[in-house]
Amino acid sequence: MYKKAGAGRLNNTIAIIGIGRVGATTAYTLLLKNLVANLLLVDINEERCEGEVRDLADALAFLPAAHIRQAHYADARTADIIIICAGFAQSSAKETRLNLAQKNRPIVEQIIKNLEPIPPHTIIILVTNPVDIMTTFAQRATQTAKNHIFGSGTWLDTQRLRRYTGEILAIAPESIDAFVIGEHGDAQCIAWSQTLVGGTPLSINTLSSEQRNDIALKTKNEAYTIIEKKCATFFGVAACVADMCQAIIFDEKRVLPVSCYQQEYDLCLSMPVVLGKEGIERILPMTLSPHENTMLTQSAQSMHSFIEELSSTPAQSHAKNKES
Repeated sequence: MYKKAGAGRLNNTIAIIGIGRVGATTAYTLLLKNLVANLLLVDINEERCEGEVRDLADALAFLPAAHIRQAHYADARTADIIIICAGFAQSSAKETRLNLAQKNRPIVEQIIKNLEPIPPHTIIILVTNPVDIMTTFAQRATQTAKNHIFGSGTWLDTQRLRRYTGEILAIAPESIDAFVIGEHGDAQCIAWSQTLVGGTPLSINTLSSEQRNDIALKTKNEAYTIIEKKCATFFGVAACVADMCQAIIFDEKRVLPVSCYQQEYDLCLSMPVVLGKEGIERILPMTLSPHENTMLTQSAQSMHSFIEELSSTPAQSHAKNKES
């Protein structure tokens, strides 16, 4: 165990499963933001995991007090928050969502199996892509309450949306209340009808159709652009997950769009929720336009077809589990 002397102001334990680029960056972000007292890292590649623990331990000399150690599932299941990052990353825009889901489904289901029995207080955040489909299968693989197991969803997409909208309007993204809902992926939907700027509804004339379409396209394709340039995304998603942990740890009851179970569609997709110490405390209803409702339904139907195809095929394990 590596420890920096001194008492931290928090007394919580967070476990990260899958210590590749996303997992390791998430660990570093949690430490930088002083959000964790005890950090447990778990990976099938124990040597790589030990290396990350040692590297992060060096950083503790310059960070707030914390403990960090390499751990196993028996330790991880007792954590207050478990973050699942394990799985294959999308290799390129050409790799299909179904192909990625076929590779990552057995990894996620095995992780859930290894974590059982999961204490009722534990909150699980799925990051593995395709995150909505993986969250759906993870929920089906455990009796954990659905408000305690959810995915990172479209929170990062939403931040991209606010940034691009702010650039056109010359307004700080923090003053723009807009949401990407539905799938974290190609079938995502922007709830333009519910967008507020400084508390004022976004007028239909404020942005032209061309501008809205351009913003939507850039928001959807940003991950592909980053992957094309540097082969992977990890800084943004790590900051996104750390922000979700902050909302939970401090019971902030902030409204964030996360991938959560939608009874109407019998699967997980992103909608605004109130996030606090009990996980998802409630899902906020949105009054969407007819066009947006159609897009959301199509997004759900698209995911249903993938889930049904995956469900009809027995999950097969891979020789070596990678981390996204």
